[in-house]
Amino acid sequence: MKPTVLIVDDNEKLCQSLARNFEDAGMGVQCARNRSCALEFLSGGKVSAVLLDIMVGEESGIDILVELKRIKPRIPVIMITGYATVDSAVQALKLGAADYVKKPLDFDLLHKIVTSAIDLSRLSEENSLLKRRLHELSPKMIVQSSEMRELMEKVRKLAATELPVLITGENGTGKELIADALHEGSHRASARMIKVNCAAFPESLLDNELFGHERGSYTGADSTFKGVFEQSDSGTLFLDEIGDMPMTIQTKILRTMQNKEIRRIGGSQTLAIDVRFIAATNQPIEKLIDGSGFRQDLFYRMSGAVVFVPPLRERQEDIPELARKFVEEYCLYNSMPAHRIAPDLMERLLACPWPGNVRELKNALNYACAISTGPEIDIGDMPTLFTGAGYCSSASDLNIRERVEKDLIVKMLQRSGYNKKTTAERLSMSRKTLYNKLAKYGIDAATD
Repeated sequence: MKPTVLIVDDNEKLCQSLARNFEDAGMGVQCARNRSCALEFLSGGKVSAVLLDIMVGEESGIDILVELKRIKPRIPVIMITGYATVDSAVQALKLGAADYVKKPLDFDLLHKIVTSAIDLSRLSEENSLLKRRLHELSPKMIVQSSEMRELMEKVRKLAATELPVLITGENGTGKELIADALHEGSHRASARMIKVNCAAFPESLLDNELFGHERGSYTGADSTFKGVFEQSDSGTLFLDEIGDMPMTIQTKILRTMQNKEIRRIGGSQTLAIDVRFIAATNQPIEKLIDGSGFRQDLFYRMSGAVVFVPPLRERQEDIPELARKFVEEYCLYNSMPAHRIAPDLMERLLACPWPGNVRELKNALNYACAISTGPEIDIGDMPTLFTGAGYCSSASDLNIRERVEKDLIVKMLQRSGYNKKTTAERLSMSRKTLYNKLAKYGIDAATD
């Protein structure tokens, strides 16, 4: 569809002349002689850009600009002035005008300005749509248990601050998703978030990756390289597995956090940076400090706030929703028919210790979806380790499992107002199975 320009000017001859030129250039045109007509056109039709005179009869073009931007903040508005006053142009730009042109008008220049403004506006809109789509598709934390609800409320509050955050927890618990939530909820969300796994680099390469280097600083340094500190300027830097960071790098990072500046390898100048720090580790930092494996001062600098992500075995209320989500995502991504989780399999999922946490649960269900031959995945579709004797129901774990299962059923009953049909559905079990478990655990659920 061809773009449409709205011309707001009380000079009829100028409007007609501009309209002919824009139409010859393959664009649609609407003309408005006053404020009310301009607002009517903008509200009722598809307008790609606005040409607005600084004075429309006795009306102020600046006042009209404010109203236009209130109705459609993203619409590019180019001001026309016959007075060439710098003050009015600057004021218009501050209020959101995309550009301004002076009379007498050079149409070729005007056409370039208008098309550029339309292209920029279109790109901005597409970028916003893409970001929204990526946000919708990006992994999200499943929050069903009280532990995770409390955790995410804490994350929401911390996201609005500039505090450095240290995320702790076992492998596979979702520490990176917590880091994503901290960044997305901050005022830096429109800037970049760069992630570095400190355990993936040897010391020399990690130094280079973080701080960059100057051209000629060492053999093979044929050009200047900006490290991730510079790349994430105005944004967020996520340092994963900081417990594996060499002491020499720890010292440089401490200095960077204190002074908010870096120096590239081989460089002589310091560069100011504005970065929000988020770090994560699966190691007990306190033990590292005691063993001289981690600088105590860096620990205190990084841990402005500490967020502990509990293991999956301590938040089993999250398992049913996580399991359904992983199965749905796998089937959708691989263009497969939707799969269901058999009730007996869901019971086994709830009973397992999941030492690999959420990551292990996801991988196991992806495997089951891949080899399943029917619309329902059951225990036989799961990996060998899962189906092996003792993995999910060893005698030593039996009492713990039953206690957790009982607590889960009670919580689900409370949330559903003791509606047993709803509770059974949320637990992915039949009503008969639920009634058996209510009797087994002596749960009073008389209200239905």
